[in-house]
Amino acid sequence: MASQLHSSEKITQKKNRKYNTPDSTDMKYHAQALAALKDSTFVFNTNQIIFNNGISTSVSSVTNFISLNKNRVVIQIAFDIPYIGYNGLGGITVEGHISTVKMRTDKKGFTRYEFYANGTGISARVELTLHPTNNSATAIISPNFNSKQLNLNGSISPMNKAYIYKGTSL
Repeated sequence: MASQLHSSEKITQKKNRKYNTPDSTDMKYHAQALAALKDSTFVFNTNQIIFNNGISTSVSSVTNFISLNKNRVVIQIAFDIPYIGYNGLGGITVEGHISTVKMRTDKKGFTRYEFYANGTGISARVELTLHPTNNSATAIISPNFNSKQLNLNGSISPMNKAYIYKGTSL
């Protein structure tokens, strides 16, 4: 009886390992996202915004994004509301230049990509964290002039594989 339990535990452990390991598609997306971060040409598509008070909302990843093309950044937030907003999409779009780029990978495989964005309507520190087994990521936008931090969940993809709709910039 004890040997039967032991062998069934081994089978269960093998099944768990099989389901917990990333598949080749996830690893391919991760490699593409990592290469895009290294090249500084990527889009972080947001599907969830978390505010300072802990309230979160789901948003369209087509109209909510952080786009980086070498030294130019576009940050756009757009809510599905009847109000047109500054960008014509129910939110705001800001553009600027980046500086002080830092990229590092910790012991657990999480890659952190940090930069400062400065331009019309924006002066903030942006930190992106790429998950170690796929292209899912989080972003934290911390304005330099107040403490109203914005947390975003989404995924990173190369610029040429991303689909976004950009509104009018400030």
